[in-house]
This record gives sequence, structure tokens and C-alpha cells, in this order.
Amino acid sequence: MGKGSKRPGRVSRDVHEAIRAHAEVLRTSPRFGARNAEDMPEVAALMTRCRQEVETSIPKSTVFEGRRYWLTVRLALQFDVYASPGDGEPLIRGATFSAEDFGHMPGH
Repeated sequence: MGKGSKRPGRVSRDVHEAIRAHAEVLRTSPRFGARNAEDMPEVAALMTRCRQEVETSIPKSTVFEGRRYWLTVRLALQFDVYASPGDGEPLIRGATFSAEDFGHMPGH
């Protein structure tokens, strides 16, 4: 949950309720498409956090047939985010692409 607003007259939003409401709009859209993150900041923040979780899991190296090889990875992810473990349908489906490198950083 977020902090209360410091601006008079402005109601603070429940982050999870905002995500649920935006997810409903996205699910009922006629087709999959890119959306402006500024229009759905809570959804954008959730998807960014999901991507960060994947980024932290990327190995710097792998051993194959007794030899270590070093990896640098750029991400192109399509992922589904579920609200509960038993849900059959994702709350949000998304995709993200990166130009940043993860894993091994050459030259050190």
C-alpha cells in the first residue's frame, strides 16, 4: 500500500485496486497492443518489478562439457502475471525488451 497523499484534496490510491482495474481494461481491449506506461503507473511498476526479478536470476556463466562459458544477455520477455497461485487466467500479460546487458560484463 502507498503512503497517504501530501497534496490537499487528493485521494491516495490503493495500488492493488488500481492494478486490478487497469488489468480489467487491458483484458477487455479488442487486441493486444503497446500501452503508455504513464497511463497505468501501478501496472508499469509491477511489470518493471517482474522484469527486475528475472534480471537478477541471469547467470554470468555456465559449464558445458567441463568448460565454463561466460554469458552476456539482453532480454526480450513475454510474461504473464497472476494475482493468485490458483488463477487460471493471468491478471496482466506483457512484454518488455532491453538494450542493457545482464550477466557477465566483458573486460574485467
